[in-house]
Amino acid sequence: MFPPPSNRRGRIALGQRIAQRRRTARGGMTLVELLMSMFVMSLVALALAAISKAVGNAKAFSDGQGLATQHARVVLSRIESMIEKGTASPDFPVAAVFATQVGTYTFPDILVIWHPTGSPANAAGPPLYRELVIYATDPAAPNRLLEITVPNDTRTTPLLTDTASWQTNLSAIINGTSATKTMLTDLLRTASSNGGTTSTTQLRGAVRFRVTVRPSTTDWASYKSGTVAFNTLNWVQDIYGSQTGLRQVWCRTELQLLPGYDTAINDPTGKTALPFFGSAALYYQLHK
Repeated sequence: MFPPPSNRRGRIALGQRIAQRRRTARGGMTLVELLMSMFVMSLVALALAAISKAVGNAKAFSDGQGLATQHARVVLSRIESMIEKGTASPDFPVAAVFATQVGTYTFPDILVIWHPTGSPANAAGPPLYRELVIYATDPAAPNRLLEITVPNDTRTTPLLTDTASWQTNLSAIINGTSATKTMLTDLLRTASSNGGTTSTTQLRGAVRFRVTVRPSTTDWASYKSGTVAFNTLNWVQDIYGSQTGLRQVWCRTELQLLPGYDTAINDPTGKTALPFFGSAALYYQLHK
């Protein structure tokens, strides 16, 4: 407490000292105020870090989705072009699927397309091996889908009904070193064929092919043998005449791709894999 002022000048001096003390008190921060400020700044820093991480994750996700979509577009458009520009005959309808047997499981993951670089050696079929384009996964790295050709193989292919010969020859081509192999994608999801083992020999790439032919090869063989009438065959949209009918070869492709290379490493079970579907068809006449 200040002593009571004795005159006007003393009261003025007292007021000045009180104002000075108030200004001094307002010019600093207490310990509590300093701690509160640090706490608020920490919250702001954590919020900015979380936002930065979210933005980074969103960018990585978007880039991965775009990369997988680009790879799928390349694969599906390539197969579609080969089908639509391929060669067909009554006994070889441009494309065929051959399944791989692993234990008790069947994987329809080998697609064969008759696509000669020039005129076919035998337009009525069967094709030569050098005229084929084969799509299959890489045995050494099942996350890769390959396009395979054997331009120096002049052998004639067997009939489609001789699946054993086809399986033997295709396996030799796919696993051999003389074929020309082009990788279309290395983002295929892989999964174990025996429910757990992750060795390369047990992993399968997630790609599936299916070819539907109308009238089928079996139906056409029945007609040629005289057991089925021409007009009762399963013609597309019932388009047929007295001498010809319209045949459809419809190829469908399904593949699952991982969204980016980092995902392929960090997601071995393929939970983030993206499915893609493609379809291509060829129409041509069968003559009576």
